Amino acid sequence: MKPMRATEAEQPEIYATVRREMPAIHRAATKMAKHLRGLSDVSQKQAITELTAAWIMAVYPDNLDLALSLSDAMRDQTDIDLQQAFESRRRKLSN
Repeated sequence: MKPMRATEAEQPEIYATVRREMPAIHRAATKMAKHLRGLSDVSQKQAITELTAAWIMAVYPDNLDLALSLSDAMRDQTDIDLQQAFESRRRKLSN
């Protein structure tokens, strides 16, 4: 099931929350990533998937369909973030 992407007009409160918390989000992600240093790339991937699965299970402990939907949505957001990062890098290199 492909997750639906909400626009800012459809979900302004979510966009406002993420925008407001973005510095804290980046700090938290950086701190979490530091704990992965020293692990192989495969072990880093496993650690990230275990953390993600544990978090999703805490959100939807009794509903596999919602848990899988959230997993799909997170994967979709990862794709969006990667596309934006590559586009940003491409723009910087072309200047």
